[in-house]
Amino acid sequence: MLEDFHSPQYTSSNTDLESLGRTPPAARHATRNKHKDEPVFGRKLEEVCPATSPRVPDFVVACVKEIESSEENMCTDGLYRASGNLSQVQKIRLEIDQNNLSVMENNTDIHVLTGSLKLFFRELKEPLIPCSMFDRVLAACSIKPREAKIKEFRDIVQALPQCNRDTLKYLLEHLLRVTQYSERNRMHTANLAIVFGPTLLWAPAEQAHNIAIDCIQQNNVVDILLNDFKEIFTEDNPKGKKKA
Repeated sequence: MLEDFHSPQYTSSNTDLESLGRTPPAARHATRNKHKDEPVFGRKLEEVCPATSPRVPDFVVACVKEIESSEENMCTDGLYRASGNLSQVQKIRLEIDQNNLSVMENNTDIHVLTGSLKLFFRELKEPLIPCSMFDRVLAACSIKPREAKIKEFRDIVQALPQCNRDTLKYLLEHLLRVTQYSERNRMHTANLAIVFGPTLLWAPAEQAHNIAIDCIQQNNVVDILLNDFKEIFTEDNPKGKKKA
């Protein structure tokens, strides 16, 4: 599944190297120029989520809906892996910060939309899977047997703030729909995990971690969340509760 990453097409400037974990978000955040908070990008997740369920940012919902609006979009080769034009991504960022969600409907480059969505998650002040859970979620990947690992992931998800849990679930459901077109877009679960591992979780800035090892483990987290999604996010019939 991963051999596509080594083809010339995806080692060119069209590859979103940042998505592949080459640049740790924590380091980037430490050096980012912070003049003032933007209305949408670069905020805390809870600040841009609606007050009622499901607590998923309007931008994330609108962007995902636009990406899923046509089969042509979903079949695009290298969806989420290839990078969009940076200036166009920044243009969308500026428009979204001015509450102009319609800018996405007028965009013809699918990679600009996917790039904007990835940028939103990278720029969050706190990652979607909070830094406080970084070590716990990485350790969960190594738990055996599988049933115990799934239980720990389920407990971690349930411990997330509602806006994080709702948004993570919404995003993973979208990515699973992307994999349904993997024969065309070549974005299997493992490839999406490589893209989204360092985008959805990263270590606290003060922790001195081995970045290379972290990236592999971050990918593993997303891979497990996708492959075992139904069991991890099941909320039906919790143990000890009778069905209605």
